[in-house]
Amino acid sequence: MVLTKDIVYSNQGNPSIVKLLDEHDLKILDIGCGAGDTGQLIRSVYPSVHITGITSSIMESNLAKQKLDFCACLDIERDEIPAFLKQEFDVLIFSHVLEHLVEPVAAIQKLLPYLKIGGKVIIALPNISNWRVRWKLALGRFEYTEGGIMDKTHLHFYTFYTAPKYLIQPISEIELTHHSVNGSIPLGFLRHHLLHPNLRTKLDEIGCKWLPNLCGSEILMVAYRKG
Repeated sequence: MVLTKDIVYSNQGNPSIVKLLDEHDLKILDIGCGAGDTGQLIRSVYPSVHITGITSSIMESNLAKQKLDFCACLDIERDEIPAFLKQEFDVLIFSHVLEHLVEPVAAIQKLLPYLKIGGKVIIALPNISNWRVRWKLALGRFEYTEGGIMDKTHLHFYTFYTAPKYLIQPISEIELTHHSVNGSIPLGFLRHHLLHPNLRTKLDEIGCKWLPNLCGSEILMVAYRKG
């Protein structure tokens, strides 16, 4: 995760993260905050929240500073934690960043001392065992892309079942309390031409609940720091 000048991850923010927060989460550290879009989305729901971001991109940092309370530009794996970040946070967010790191568990452990006892670690990851990826593999295709599950900058791949095994269980100070996915079921032509949107949504929810490793495209985990 070397400092870069020209890489910018910008989107509409991750609504999945917002759903895992509540009114008690007042002080948030967003690691791998990109251009600050998820932080901005959080503040639209919880205006009183204080959000600090971390990114390794200089351009992202400049953009995020306009949306967050503060943004630090540093390599979380190589750099020392600066004094101004050594605070007590209610939440640490790792949204689609751990899969880009060389040692993701070490990165979590490095920041864990700055999370309050009882505070949340929120993790979002792509699911490599999603049905779309399985279908491409069945056709003999394993191709990297500019974004998404097969992003060419991903160093690690996780499934619904391996994510807690590799990222939560090795850290004795935290305990998994939420584990779910967002995604869809393969409906093909039916999705956009025959089924009502409400029915599509309901079918996707059922698929993600009962077949999370197949239907999920995004893995979501919440772990609390134990006392």
